Amino acid sequence: MAKRRKVRRQSKRQKARRVKAYIARTLAFLLAIAALVAVIFLVTRLFGAVKNVLPIGGSTGEEAEVDSSNAHNVIDLNKDGSLTEKSVEDFDTSEYDPEELKEMVNSTIAAYNASGDERIVLKSLEVRDGLARAVIYYKSAEDYAAYNEKVFETGKASELDITGFTLADDKNQVLTLDSMDKIKGNYVMLNDDTVIALPKNIQYISRNVVKTGKKTAEVKKAGINSIIIYK
Repeated sequence: MAKRRKVRRQSKRQKARRVKAYIARTLAFLLAIAALVAVIFLVTRLFGAVKNVLPIGGSTGEEAEVDSSNAHNVIDLNKDGSLTEKSVEDFDTSEYDPEELKEMVNSTIAAYNASGDERIVLKSLEVRDGLARAVIYYKSAEDYAAYNEKVFETGKASELDITGFTLADDKNQVLTLDSMDKIKGNYVMLNDDTVIALPKNIQYISRNVVKTGKKTAEVKKAGINSIIIYK
């Protein structure tokens, strides 16, 4: 009889150990699930934060693209000094004829090229979904400025007079007049709302310019001259 009672007591102890082991495994499993949920939450928040700081129009902002759903203007300044303008403008087909628009644009470009040198070329023009999309090539910044009757000037940064302008780099260090002769690279000055893509990295921008990538920027406040200095 004494021997049997000893066996029963031993079985109860084993059962208690099994219950404790089960509880421990359950707690460990629940803690692992909680940790996984926390990691997923943090990754989601981090991804959202990164996504919000990416430049508009792409993951790096290296190329300026025309958004087909909004009216705006994009200018690609090429390495050889030529320009490619990509524009999207509202166009009411109930009041205006798309063919007349094409004729008008072709006519004004032909008049500008009357000297015989093809300085401006209409690459494409289409009207769709209430928007007119055009791609126009300009042989130089001077041609763009003259044809559109706007300010668009390029040149060596060391020869630029920044009197009256405030330019700063990514670290918000302001460019001074005394240091201009040491600045290497080029500049572009313009006075229209547009997105501009440059052939090399941007170094300094004026106050009414927003840098959207290493080589791209958005110029705001039409009618006010803006300056971008790039390498």
